[in-house]
Amino acid sequence: MTRTWPKPGLSHRGEADLLWRINFKRTPGVPITRDALTAPGDSTQLINVRTATWLLLISGLATFTLSAETPDAFSLWENGALRGANVMQKQCTIEDLRVLRRWGANLAEIPVSDIYAPTPPYAFQPENLAKLDRAVQAAEEAHLYVALTCREGPGRADFERSHEIWREAPAQDAYARMWREVASHYRGRASIVGYDLMCEPHPDDDAKQPLGDWNALAKKISLAIREVDPKTPILINSSGWAYPQLFDSLVPTGDPRTVYVVHFYDPHYYTHQKPAEKIAYPGFRVPWEHDGAWDKATLEARLKPVLMFQRKYHVPIFVGEFGCARYAPGAEEWLRDQIELYEQYRWSWAYWAFREWDVMNIERTSDAADKVNHADTPLLRLFKTYFAKDKQFLIGE
Repeated sequence: MTRTWPKPGLSHRGEADLLWRINFKRTPGVPITRDALTAPGDSTQLINVRTATWLLLISGLATFTLSAETPDAFSLWENGALRGANVMQKQCTIEDLRVLRRWGANLAEIPVSDIYAPTPPYAFQPENLAKLDRAVQAAEEAHLYVALTCREGPGRADFERSHEIWREAPAQDAYARMWREVASHYRGRASIVGYDLMCEPHPDDDAKQPLGDWNALAKKISLAIREVDPKTPILINSSGWAYPQLFDSLVPTGDPRTVYVVHFYDPHYYTHQKPAEKIAYPGFRVPWEHDGAWDKATLEARLKPVLMFQRKYHVPIFVGEFGCARYAPGAEEWLRDQIELYEQYRWSWAYWAFREWDVMNIERTSDAADKVNHADTPLLRLFKTYFAKDKQFLIGE
């Protein structure tokens, strides 16, 4: 198949006037890839970009690869240009993801789970990679960029409770091999804008043991990835559940295309409250803390270690998770105050989570008894306001 690509710099917004000439000749039994080039074939069609993309997708040509028009993924992070949601694989259907895209989002953060088995001998599990492939392809068809974030893998059967990864060298070796495998599989794919090495690392009591050093393990995994993929950005959480406080102990790996990740649910006293508690923002006080009443200035102070890290090392920051109980009094203002800070600092962000947990489902109202997704809610309107800032979308739209 031969084709004339759109000229670099043309916006997808002008797609109605942008034409692709596709000359194709397919040999039965021989798959065509999007980068395959052959001599002009039996027919030539002049079609617009949207139609061309649709034909490529239904023909099985769904792998989005780099072209002259593709923006550098790292520059997207540097400019705080990615805004979206965490999307569990169960929700990675083309129908669901098209909804997220229609809201204006341009990023889906998708979990990597057990590509290698969590227990010895840490065998490769191709069926789980195939599941991930289907999720990634659905995001591509919805024209969303993808950040892959590893929740489970060798030594980490349960990302919250498993600690073998911090105690067993073979588990760490297998974890690095797993990421090398994933990077080799996805390298050069334009949709993939980041490999998030480990969701919320927390060695806890093992932190002082020889294998409990997250900085050392993150560097080990990064080096394994760079053996096969020198370009795709690497994403690294801070230790201690990726909370801001531990950025003081985070050490850059030295890789020039690495983004550093913070998660923000602080304090759970407010964000994870029960419906009957009625803890209101701004103005609430955490009983066991002495920081005074919480307001936007408090949020800014809690995020300061991350901002200082960004300025000291000149690296991009990604807020990989944040959210709030939808029925919490003042939830809309709480989320607005956070997002305004993220935008001010030029941090990309992904909220928790798209159609996953009822408590933080922005498609539902502030009534805790509401179990139906609505086309319009105050929280959804809030997020759409910020999604409207998105200017970069996966090529092919």
